[in-house]
Amino acid sequence: MDKLNEDWLNGKPNFYFRYKRQLIESMIEGTCLNVGCGSHIIANVTNIDEGLPKLPYPDNSFDTVVCSDVLEHIGPHKQSVVELLRIARKKVIITVPAYGWLYSKYDALLGHKRRYHAYDFSGFEITHLFWFLIPVILVRKMLGLRHRPLPEFIENILFKLSKIQLGFGTTILAVKRKVPYQAEESCKVSIFVPVFNEERIINRDIKAIDYIINFLPVEYEIFIVNDASKDKTEIIAKKIEYSNRKVTLLNYDIGPTRRENLAQSFRRASGDIITFVDIDLLASMRFFSDLIDQIRSGYDIVTGSRYVRGSRIKRKSFRLFSSLMYNAFIRLVFRTGIRDHMCGFKAFKRDVILNLVEEIGYDKTLRRGIFWDTELLVMASRQGYKIKEIPIWWKERNKSALYFRREIKSLLYALRFAFRLKNEINQPRGERVECSRKE
Repeated sequence: MDKLNEDWLNGKPNFYFRYKRQLIESMIEGTCLNVGCGSHIIANVTNIDEGLPKLPYPDNSFDTVVCSDVLEHIGPHKQSVVELLRIARKKVIITVPAYGWLYSKYDALLGHKRRYHAYDFSGFEITHLFWFLIPVILVRKMLGLRHRPLPEFIENILFKLSKIQLGFGTTILAVKRKVPYQAEESCKVSIFVPVFNEERIINRDIKAIDYIINFLPVEYEIFIVNDASKDKTEIIAKKIEYSNRKVTLLNYDIGPTRRENLAQSFRRASGDIITFVDIDLLASMRFFSDLIDQIRSGYDIVTGSRYVRGSRIKRKSFRLFSSLMYNAFIRLVFRTGIRDHMCGFKAFKRDVILNLVEEIGYDKTLRRGIFWDTELLVMASRQGYKIKEIPIWWKERNKSALYFRREIKSLLYALRFAFRLKNEINQPRGERVECSRKE
């Protein structure tokens, strides 16, 4: 424990430090490097009190790297996160201290700041939010109490209460698992971008997609799926294809189909991972690498979600309410457990998506519309595929391509689909589905 802890707490950690230590130690895999001022609260690890943003270790030196309440002290904090990921072979564990308005004289002496919130941890899983610190620290601050050991029986009660998770809180514990290096060597990604009458933004957005993916350690190809556009989209797309060897244009005469032509286009992919991204980039491309990483870590399907913890969303109130109600209805009827069924930001294992596309077929009536995304996830969930939702940042377009009168037609299709699925619910699953469960 650092010198200030020894002076203020007489060398004895309080219930919070005890619980945090126990929690972190339970999450450590293999060898561990503990970076920073909390270096004496974890046993049997390699400790280093300084060195960020450049640590004196080669790549993948430790299975686990822990960084507890440190990033708020460091100027180049984003650089430091990259460095932690470089050193770690399996996972990085980061904790962030309490809200600034809870700080006391003790925190001022330590130089604590509040730099991160839960939604800032792109690609990390927020495993714990320590809610119980809020009332305890607030009472201490209001009464001007010093940080000193409490009577043992009170400490034990608080220690047990601190283990209760309520989904909100102050101090954050975030974890990111790394994809093994070997998995990065042979990975190829196929990116599909559906477009319909997007002459104003197609050139800008394809360049943005290409620019971002070019920094990832993967081979890639980009397919522009022209869903029977009536404007100059095709002309512009041909120019993009001619100037960029990574880009291939796929034209369709019948449309717009919403997703039907897109789904049929997946057969053209040569990548191990197939993704699709809506052209308007409502979902921030900063999360694209998370899609790929989660597929390589073992998931069959990874989808961006606007409604899981860590997401940021800007949307008109009526559309937000409608979307939340729709997703709640789908969860209730189909028991998917998925928070967001319609986000146009998804990645799949190649064999998984090709099998699903073959199973759900091509809707020649085009009544399925935007329900395609939902049907795909419902069938995948029912068949036991491993599905992961990741938080994203998402901002609604000023002018949406969705129209209520047109999309309401999907409702009848959805009801027929639900009825058909109910009749099939007790039928045995095929051999292919059982194979998909194996990891």
